[in-house]
Amino acid sequence: MEAIQLEIGLDLVSYVKTQEEENLIESIRQMRRDIETRHRFLMPPIRVCDNGSLPPRGYRLFIHEEPVALGELGSEDSASTLSTFLAETISNHRNAF
Repeated sequence: MEAIQLEIGLDLVSYVKTQEEENLIESIRQMRRDIETRHRFLMPPIRVCDNGSLPPRGYRLFIHEEPVALGELGSEDSASTLSTFLAETISNHRNAF
């Protein structure tokens, strides 16, 4: 497992596969750059994978194989909503790196 892993429910897979600018991977790339600039540390890559046992719009975040967040996006939430939540959670756990 990577230092940071995000598992997503099956309905959120479309956030990864979309060709739009606002896809999850692009949001994560920008979030990593922002965190690296703001906190001045090299942030490890984030592995994103689907997990059919999560609710369709659910997600789970692991840092060093420990679950640190579990939740579900609302129907109006976008990839940037999830990315913002990830940024806050990872920033709060930055001492783990």
